[in-house]
Amino acid sequence: MEPTELQQIIARVASVGPIKVWSVVVSVLGDLMQSADDTLGASQLDALVAPMGINNQALRVAVHRLRNDGWVETQRQGRRSRYQLTARGWAETERVRPEIYGATQPNRKSVFLVVGPPQLAAPDFAAQLPKDSAVLTSRSGFVVGRDGVPKNWMCVPHEAAAMPDWVEAAVVPETLAQEYDALRAVVKPLLSLPVPADVLERTALRLAILHHWRRLRLRHGALPDLVLGEDWAGARCRTVVLEALGRLARPELSTLE
Repeated sequence: MEPTELQQIIARVASVGPIKVWSVVVSVLGDLMQSADDTLGASQLDALVAPMGINNQALRVAVHRLRNDGWVETQRQGRRSRYQLTARGWAETERVRPEIYGATQPNRKSVFLVVGPPQLAAPDFAAQLPKDSAVLTSRSGFVVGRDGVPKNWMCVPHEAAAMPDWVEAAVVPETLAQEYDALRAVVKPLLSLPVPADVLERTALRLAILHHWRRLRLRHGALPDLVLGEDWAGARCRTVVLEALGRLARPELSTLE
């Protein structure tokens, strides 16, 4: 049987980047479960990820891994299984929701320009930078917040200004910008198409888009948005993705049964 046009669209969105099945499951459960008590049937999960090219065997392996990792638990209802986020899975899901779905960015005043002492080797400078940071030159960089910055480094607030190209390249790796652009390019044409009527297919399309957005967004912190504002690939992609997610509204779990 030939795939429908919508199935082809879902497959095209899914193929815009790498698919790790366990990560897709996390995206699906994190999006659809709006309460710590919510559950999703195994057959419904299977139907939602199949359009992304994920078969049942790969799905079972992924769920088994997430269960062993303490992220997902399985409930039995007769011969049927239902999946629920564990307390850990729910807490981690809640922690990243503002980053995944948020349209606003933190205050620019939280960005600092740091400079290490001249005797500090460049690799040591990079190794001592806090998590949400970027190396600009051998001993200078941007950080979000002062936490973790050594006391003998210069640390001054960054003032909002137009950034030269080399700074943007330091803050946003070229591969990340290219992946954001690729996702935006495949999602933007969908905004002019009718919203699919079938709830399972509509939700599968939503989740294919969301998964790749989540995969990219969680690869970095707030720094690119704080330094570059709306003028970078991730911000341009966010605008398109959030509009698409708004059109492909999250369904009530009961409608997927």
